[in-house]
Amino acid sequence: MTNVLKISSHDELISSIPHTLGFTPQGMVCLAFGDGPTARLDIPESPEEMGEFLQALTDVYLHRHHPDRVALVAYGEDGRACVQALAALGEALVNSEVRGPDVGPMLWVNGEEWTDLLEGSRGTVDPGARARIDAEFALMGRVMPVGRREDLAAAMQGDPTAVAEHLPAAEARALDMDVAARRSEVEWLGARLDQFRRDREYLSDGDAARVLAVLHDSAARDAAVFSMSREDAPVFSEFWQDLVRRAPSEVCDSPATMLALSSFLEGKGAQAWTALDLLSESDPLADLVAAALEQAVHPREWDRAVPAAAGALMQQAALSDTFAQERRAHDQDAGNAPGVNGAGPESSAPGR
Repeated sequence: MTNVLKISSHDELISSIPHTLGFTPQGMVCLAFGDGPTARLDIPESPEEMGEFLQALTDVYLHRHHPDRVALVAYGEDGRACVQALAALGEALVNSEVRGPDVGPMLWVNGEEWTDLLEGSRGTVDPGARARIDAEFALMGRVMPVGRREDLAAAMQGDPTAVAEHLPAAEARALDMDVAARRSEVEWLGARLDQFRRDREYLSDGDAARVLAVLHDSAARDAAVFSMSREDAPVFSEFWQDLVRRAPSEVCDSPATMLALSSFLEGKGAQAWTALDLLSESDPLADLVAAALEQAVHPREWDRAVPAAAGALMQQAALSDTFAQERRAHDQDAGNAPGVNGAGPESSAPGR
């Protein structure tokens, strides 16, 4: 997103975090300013967990990324545990051989009440500040965050009955497509995604089944993948989440993977992980998203990588078309040869 939100108080910072994550968190939230991702981890409950906790977050903010400042916000009822985690993490980020970011504020949040460990001040989140932040995010086109992380999973559950009625015919149609027909179907998918970007009109049951059927084709999925950028990721998250909710379980992996990617690009790591949890089988794109989340890769790296990757895919597609043309010419020659039967109509299984 190109919108810039100005945060001028602790109340506004606390109010913005559920929008950033997509849900109201528990545990430690680290917000980077200047360069770096937003991270959330559970508050450690033992010395062993504390070591892993500090290692994970210092790796992100001292070695992988170099933000100017990191705000630390610990959510929870256990004030002692939250304060210990804040103090340990703040010290690890500041007292390091590697030059780290400025740290602050360091807040313990319990419900609507907050305590600033650095300033020694306390307060209660102003409802007016929360309303202003909610309005700012609404103007950016962001939906209201859910109450808990579990609600993210619940929001991905729906009724697949209507789409399931159309799916057998859609899959049979996709399997019968020749190369030209499949290329036209990929173009239709691209046009349908462009239309949703413009009007936000969800798919009919028949079109939803058609998308699920063609999405097995590698060219179709590549077209869907490379149509996304960070700027329009929130819009496509709506598209793919709607499809996840309506997809029968046997074809849910593809839209769930696309939702994971769009959520990552949107900066909603928890939603991306929730989408990945829906997968029934391993998937290279899903593995790539998971690796990006685990390694705290900034979503902007996607926009940098897309042009080169798209160019490589176009080259691969051109080579595939050349091969297909040569194969058709060979089959035609064989079909015209005396005493040799032709190979029959052109067909190939969708790429997976």
